[in-house]
Amino acid sequence: MTDSSVLPPRDELTSKSISTKKGAVDMDGYKATVPPWKRVWQHSLTQMFLMSIQAFCGPAMGDAIGGLGGGGLATPHVSNIASAVGYAMLAVTCFMGGAITNKIGTKWALVIGSLAFPIRGSSYYCNSKFGNQWYLIFGAALGSIGTGCWYVAEAGTILNLAPAGARGKYLALWIVSRNLGQLVGGSINLSKNYVKSVNQGVTPDTYVAFIIIECLAFPFALLIAPLERVVRSDGSRVVMAKPLATKEELKQIIKTLRSKLVLLSALWAIWSFFYSGTWSTYLGTYFSVRARALSSLISPFFCIVGCFGLGFILDSKYLNQRRRAQVGLFVVVVLNVGVYIWSIIKQVKFNHNDPGHIDWDDGLYASSFLPYFFVQTTGPLSQSYMYWLLSSFGTSAQENIRNGAAFRCIEAVGQAIAYGMNTQTKSNPLIGLNKFP
Repeated sequence: MTDSSVLPPRDELTSKSISTKKGAVDMDGYKATVPPWKRVWQHSLTQMFLMSIQAFCGPAMGDAIGGLGGGGLATPHVSNIASAVGYAMLAVTCFMGGAITNKIGTKWALVIGSLAFPIRGSSYYCNSKFGNQWYLIFGAALGSIGTGCWYVAEAGTILNLAPAGARGKYLALWIVSRNLGQLVGGSINLSKNYVKSVNQGVTPDTYVAFIIIECLAFPFALLIAPLERVVRSDGSRVVMAKPLATKEELKQIIKTLRSKLVLLSALWAIWSFFYSGTWSTYLGTYFSVRARALSSLISPFFCIVGCFGLGFILDSKYLNQRRRAQVGLFVVVVLNVGVYIWSIIKQVKFNHNDPGHIDWDDGLYASSFLPYFFVQTTGPLSQSYMYWLLSSFGTSAQENIRNGAAFRCIEAVGQAIAYGMNTQTKSNPLIGLNKFP
């Protein structure tokens, strides 16, 4: 197949030339010459829905497994080792992912990545059912290669799809889809693990449902349209730059990693997902199995409201872009700092008085769970804001892919560090928060 990142002649978008200027489409001509089903398929919102469904089936199910605390296993430490290895491999893949994705196109990178999703669920099933630890660690490394391709293509796609005045809402839709996936995953977790149990992991058949859903991402990846064929709701197209040779593409990746945009956002990128390792360990250490299952169900609720609220702020027509960026940054930072302080206070109390495994009918449950509940909102808010910011700087699809790949690479490094720091059995679950407030 030819490189799908190459911009085709304008008359290949429809049966006739319907472009009026660079990046724009004559909508009257487009509607007259393109069948309705193809217009719906090529519409940016349709493509965003297809991306969101994949996020629901893949990363959201992974988050739901992580939401069980330590992957739902009896102890979180083997899961943390596997996660640290997986995210380290993910960082390497994302580093090269820009070149790979710009070479084969976002669609085929998504297809390859979707094939890797079921590896995560199957590795946890084998560990829970048969005590197989090598596959848990090997599967994390292998799955991260495919998932890394998917993450880079996902980042490049979502940064390119939204029209200028709706970036915040499009990104909110993407974030919310991941949280809806966690709601479904949480429902599965709770339905399988509602019986009171303290020291055991979740039942093995819990993971079967996750594997089935993870497999569903593949057909939706096949439905993705090449970026050059997408038409946004405002009549604009995705601007495609001239494709580069592999050597030149690698030079551009190095240049991107050294750019002010990436260097200034590096610490933010690390923090945006850093909480997942620390809080997964916190949940697995201090909560019973059914309390962890309940937590994975209810924790995404507030995030859905928060992400759309931030989306409306970032798309506000009453503020210029600079002011929207400042207001969004203020909201996200204040909320994150508040939850950070709360978390440290709670951990200090647990250091002095270990609560054991807290169940949902214990008096400590609400006060101990609430910091976890709110960090599941402040974390995604950070991600949504960062992607909105990145999408404001890219001038072409390929540049957005490189920016997204760099961000994914750095945040994967943060996740690898977070899980790696929690592989020690005697360390505090929230130790990572002392390093990256």
